[in-house]
Amino acid sequence: MTLIYPRLLQQGKTHPVYPQNNKHININTAERIFSVGAGSFLLYAGIKHLFKNPFVAVSKAVAGGTLLIRGTSGYCPAYAALGKDGTQNEAINIKQNFTINKSRAEVFAFWRKFENLPMFMRHLQSVEKKGDNLWHWKAKFAGGVPAISWNAEIVKEEENHFIGWQSIKGSVIVNTGKVEFNDAPNGQGTEVQLVFSYHLPGGGVGTGIGWLINPLVENLIREDVRNFKRYMEAGEVPVTSI
Repeated sequence: MTLIYPRLLQQGKTHPVYPQNNKHININTAERIFSVGAGSFLLYAGIKHLFKNPFVAVSKAVAGGTLLIRGTSGYCPAYAALGKDGTQNEAINIKQNFTINKSRAEVFAFWRKFENLPMFMRHLQSVEKKGDNLWHWKAKFAGGVPAISWNAEIVKEEENHFIGWQSIKGSVIVNTGKVEFNDAPNGQGTEVQLVFSYHLPGGGVGTGIGWLINPLVENLIREDVRNFKRYMEAGEVPVTSI
């Protein structure tokens, strides 16, 4: 097994790779806490078994020290090299254009009742109306991951033409979207232009995980959107589970 030990100092420079300037912090608080906790554990384990198995012990101690520096400084060289900022959530943005063989008034009326969305969107478990302009959304984006709930409101509406919504301030998830309905160019059916955006919670930790699950979630939501056309035209969609 090959071990790669990170260099704590850059050659030809006297300052460490992990700067203390707050302007260089690229790790969220939650991830810093995790790094400090994991680093402390590995460092302790390495020191404790130093004489029993020196090679493994030193490896753990170096890894633990690296994590401790990472957590206390708030700076990750790997993130910096990739141009990523762990303090910012990764957004999932979906844009779809499609034509439905139904009248514009019919398509608009169906979408305007947000409670209908879980009928064809697998990632939505429920959408419940809580007031004149407020809905409670509950979604599950991946197996083994708990469902997430938030409240959203309509921010702009033009009957039979446009609906725009966004999650309210303080929601655990930031969700915005807009859908526009126009008569199809050939005069048959409705042309739909849809934009969906999610900012999953978790800050740096959520961002790191997001690098892995965001493509999966994005594909899931794109398929859900395509199901809208199938549902409106055929009245049903394939039954699958997350």
